[in-house]
Amino acid sequence: MNGEVLAGRYRLLTLLGRGGAGEVWQAEDTVLARQVAVKLLRRLEGDPMDAVERFRAEAQAAARLMHPNVVATYDVGTADGHVFLVMELVSGPDLSQLMRSGGLPSGKLVADIATQGARALDAAHAAGIVHRDVKPGNLMLAADGTLKMTDFGIAKGAGTETTGVGVLLGTASYVSPEQVRGEPATPASDWYAFGCVLYELLTGTPPFTGPNVESVMRQHLDVAPEPINRADVEPALANLVLQLLAKNPGDRPSSAAAVTALLAAAPATQVLPLLPAKDDVLEVGTWQEEPAATGTHRAPPKGFPFAKVLVAMAVVLAAVVGGLMLRESVTTDPPAAAGGTPSAPAAKASSAPKTTPTPSRTPSKKPTPKPSPQQTQQQNPQGALVQTLRTLAAQVRQTQQGARSKAPREAANDLDRAAEAVDRGDTESAAKNFYDARKRLAEAQQNNRWQATPQIAGLFAAVSQVLPRPDGEGNGDGDGERNSGE
Repeated sequence: MNGEVLAGRYRLLTLLGRGGAGEVWQAEDTVLARQVAVKLLRRLEGDPMDAVERFRAEAQAAARLMHPNVVATYDVGTADGHVFLVMELVSGPDLSQLMRSGGLPSGKLVADIATQGARALDAAHAAGIVHRDVKPGNLMLAADGTLKMTDFGIAKGAGTETTGVGVLLGTASYVSPEQVRGEPATPASDWYAFGCVLYELLTGTPPFTGPNVESVMRQHLDVAPEPINRADVEPALANLVLQLLAKNPGDRPSSAAAVTALLAAAPATQVLPLLPAKDDVLEVGTWQEEPAATGTHRAPPKGFPFAKVLVAMAVVLAAVVGGLMLRESVTTDPPAAAGGTPSAPAAKASSAPKTTPTPSRTPSKKPTPKPSPQQTQQQNPQGALVQTLRTLAAQVRQTQQGARSKAPREAANDLDRAAEAVDRGDTESAAKNFYDARKRLAEAQQNNRWQATPQIAGLFAAVSQVLPRPDGEGNGDGDGERNSGE
């Protein structure tokens, strides 16, 4: 077919690729004397009308899009039983070819692809078009770095589709959950597919893979994608991709402006309050330490720093009591675990007729007139710290499901051991276990295999002001001064 002229105008020069429905050729437009790409539909046996109509629909959809990030469509026609589409020639690979030949692109390049692809989708959706087949093979990277979206072969006018046919026509690895359920494809479906493409560019595989199409479809419906952990990938980009892969269409970014804003988000807006320090111990908080005016000696192990406990526990309560954690915490001291807001225990205390009326006595272990969290910490700061450590352990365990590391489980065990040590008055062992837990999580977070929550950050910050570091770990090395000065 090389050298063949279609419609007396387009001379086929070089075969660029073959697909399921036809071939793409580099060709010469002999009238305008320019290089073009010609997509040629193969001759089909029997009645080819369905394929021809789809091809014409692609031409009509693409012709309505005039945007730098969309491959321009010039002409459509038939010749010798072939239907052909004439398009802008892009001198560069599609993203599938790019990964095959050059490996995974850099995080910076993927962020640029995210921005340009979002603009292409914005243009399509503004024209009332849902692409419905966004995948690496339909995104081309020109030599000058411009991303070009192509192949609107199964595109439909937004709001006109009445069946889930997109699931059959689209590529299973990039089909949205709503399409799997048989719902119409929408612009949100394109954003999900685009998220699948970005995920593949960053990890080397689509977010969901399996032995067959049915397995992949089920994962689109109810399986969360694995976290993205690459040293050169900014948290903002990883966060964008996971948001695009939200199961609920309403939770996905839906415009180029939203994508740009997420990519430009400062690191502080991410859930990364625990940052690894130079000594690989988590730096948390910006607390003001009192200067050590009496040397480096501390009280014996059983002597507890009550003043610092009260200050730190106030911080803990601010993070915990506001409905964040107490109902899920693990406890051994019922009074310290009294849930709800500070006003709730007072109401219960005044309406407890069956309790022995001894208001002048300090409650010991019986949770008779349930005190407020503030009262509990004043009466039993050691018990409050035990409870806080157990709460922190429970919170860390909850992050195990989304982590790609054993660190959360091991750190939670360390925190449980720290709570036990505090309970028996051994602050040195408690401190060692606590800082072991911090170090495990710092290393996991540094390697992008775990991510802290604000609740966990607040709890670590408070407890770190109570428990001294073990001897030789940060004592006298200026570490405390660096933390307090930040």
